[in-house]
Amino acid sequence: MRIEGSTNADAHSVSAELKRKILGGEFQYDERLPAERSIAEQFGCSRGTVRAAMERLEDLKLIERRIGSGTFVRHKLTANETDIANSTSPLELIEVRRGLEVQAIRLAVVNASARNLQAVEKNLIELEALGSRCEPEDFSKADQAFHLSLAECSGNSLMIWLCNHVNDVRCHRQWSAMKDKILTQRQIALYNKQHRAIFEALNSRDINAAEKETIAHLQLAKDDLLGAT
Repeated sequence: MRIEGSTNADAHSVSAELKRKILGGEFQYDERLPAERSIAEQFGCSRGTVRAAMERLEDLKLIERRIGSGTFVRHKLTANETDIANSTSPLELIEVRRGLEVQAIRLAVVNASARNLQAVEKNLIELEALGSRCEPEDFSKADQAFHLSLAECSGNSLMIWLCNHVNDVRCHRQWSAMKDKILTQRQIALYNKQHRAIFEALNSRDINAAEKETIAHLQLAKDDLLGAT
């Protein structure tokens, strides 16, 4: 299976792309991942960068390394998780996101390291670089990576794990038709304006502004989801 990657990728972008493929089901539970050398060639990076990316995925409990056998996918979407994704309404999704992401941004303002902030900014720049005319699916994937990097700033492993599972629901096929309705050029531009405001507040360590901008962003997402249904 070929992995699409960018030239001279860093550990964060390599792990983010592999994570997307694992959560999206392109790499199945207990499937062996390509060798480090192969991944390094695909991404145009060093094997050391790949090893660092693998460590991130291992910390997130998405993979496990078996001595003498290779690296295997640990993530498994269970029947219960599938049922939850199928039965979750747009309103329920936003209610959970508001509870998680507002608390995550508070923790992020306090705990984010310089490296965390660099990762968030990198994801934001990649999101903005897609432009408002991009495909909804491309924007959605980049948007999820941005929001997960915000959660990673919290320094709270359980928070990161929960946000990963919210992303599982957001990736579910039932949302595909809604993405096409919601992610117009105008809305993508609005979302990115809000993303930039969230990052600037986080980068300034302004907890009140970060919380305010996150709530406003989720309110817009809520309005758009409900409108699409």
